[in-house]
Amino acid sequence: MKIRERIYEEIKNMSLDELSVLYEQIRLMTKIKQKSKEKKHPSYSIEKIQQMTLSSKSSWADTVVSEREERL
Repeated sequence: MKIRERIYEEIKNMSLDELSVLYEQIRLMTKIKQKSKEKKHPSYSIEKIQQMTLSSKSSWADTVVSEREERL
């Protein structure tokens, strides 16, 4: 028996309370899935990154070092 069929069979035997809990779980999984899609960061090519760093007047390395020192 396939997993989908097994799930359907289990659902058929659930009480209303169990179905409510299951439905809430499905809603939570859907929200998590949507949030993970929204959080995707844009990807940049290495050429674009090099272009951005070359045009910057500040030292990105110094910024990273100072932020790490603040965490210690």
